[in-house]
Amino acid sequence: MIEIIPYSAEHKEKWNDFIKSADNSNFLFNRDFMEYHNNRFTDCSVLLMDEKVVCGVFPANRKENNVYSHQGLTYGGLILQERKNPRKLINYFNDLFSYFQAQGIHEVYYKPIPNYISKTINDIEHFIFAELKAEVVKVDTSFVIDLKDELKFQERRRRSIKKGDKVNTRVEIDNDFEKFWNSVLIPNLRDKFGTKPIHSLEEINLLHSRFPSQILQANAYVNNEIAAGVTLMDFDGTVHCQYISSTDYGRDCGAIDFLFNNLINLYQPVKKYFSLGTANNDGNDINFGLSEWKEGWGAKIHAHFYYKVKIENSNNLVRFIS
Repeated sequence: MIEIIPYSAEHKEKWNDFIKSADNSNFLFNRDFMEYHNNRFTDCSVLLMDEKVVCGVFPANRKENNVYSHQGLTYGGLILQERKNPRKLINYFNDLFSYFQAQGIHEVYYKPIPNYISKTINDIEHFIFAELKAEVVKVDTSFVIDLKDELKFQERRRRSIKKGDKVNTRVEIDNDFEKFWNSVLIPNLRDKFGTKPIHSLEEINLLHSRFPSQILQANAYVNNEIAAGVTLMDFDGTVHCQYISSTDYGRDCGAIDFLFNNLINLYQPVKKYFSLGTANNDGNDINFGLSEWKEGWGAKIHAHFYYKVKIENSNNLVRFIS
């Protein structure tokens, strides 16, 4: 029987040591990342212990009588040391949901980690959630380039890259978040969508200081003026684009495409995937113009499933338990 222990500060070192080598983990689950905005969430993360040894962790927060794969993270789910034995994996989920049922939880909202981020591919969660009669509440479309395939860019992208070259666009991974946030990202989101970045400038600078080799800022300059930029998250085998934005001039002169051409070619020899992020506006809505641009780089859609499970359905797993 797996023992479930609520996370507390005394477990921080043990938690962080575990996620360094877990099969489907990355630096987003480091407590120094998770807790930069801990005032916004009521944490209810747990550790799974097998004979006093950590075999899994579940980053989560609680709202009233519901538990969420941590809402401060793009994805989450059950983080395990290894994901090899289906019966054992089902046991882990059974123990986790039984624990939450005993805590008076009504529903669990769960968002699995996509395979292009994990160290190995394993879709057992989708089988388990089918058995739990889980409801799919949202599906995000994430556009991912397989860097081990031959790169085939759309003709429109190639023409735009040439335009960027003609105006002598300069690309630098200079980690100048301030210039990108204040001159490009914030004005763009405000004027075109009436929104603002999820991370404030202060927060992204703090996170970069904690993870200097994993959170990066690449900017494109024309005549020494910033024209476009992208915030990158560097995982083991994948580079993910967190924020992509350009000035109007940066789009017209091709600086944004020149930037991406440089980055994709930079990472192709050393990474497996280059993730351009989603094209979802809100929930299940999709931005077709944005998806066309991302597909222009040869990106293919990977689905991100968001599940809602009624806790009483956890009894459906009992027939698999040995």
